[in-house]
Amino acid sequence: MSILTISIDPGASGSIAWQDTDGRVYADPMPPNMTEIYDYLKNLIVHVDPRAIVEAVGAYMTGNSGPAAAKFARHCGHIDAILYALKIPSETVSPQKWQKPMNLPKDKQERKNAIKEAMQRRFPDLKVTLKTADALAILCWYLNQHG
Repeated sequence: MSILTISIDPGASGSIAWQDTDGRVYADPMPPNMTEIYDYLKNLIVHVDPRAIVEAVGAYMTGNSGPAAAKFARHCGHIDAILYALKIPSETVSPQKWQKPMNLPKDKQERKNAIKEAMQRRFPDLKVTLKTADALAILCWYLNQHG
């Protein structure tokens, strides 16, 4: 059976990228709710053996309120539960680990723009956005590490 590789940048402004069994790469912004995330992933895995790599992010991000941190943590938990329910094996990677080979600037906005530009060069046929760039970069990192 062919392997479908899925990478997930969690969060409302995150995305899902994947490489299909023919080697083509796609990316979409994160669906807006748990049901749509479930349906999205379920539709991807029809007739393939999937695996997922998820960015390991903390539940608290500097500057977020307590309720925002709780909402983000629930969202990350939903993604974990969906992967479990769909029997998609997954592993996590820290942002520091997947970003290290890219030699990125320290400033967050400059870093985000550099990732977007690098992914647009890597995938000229895709419309890479700030939302989809990280998931694409995580996918590239994973494929470089695991073939």
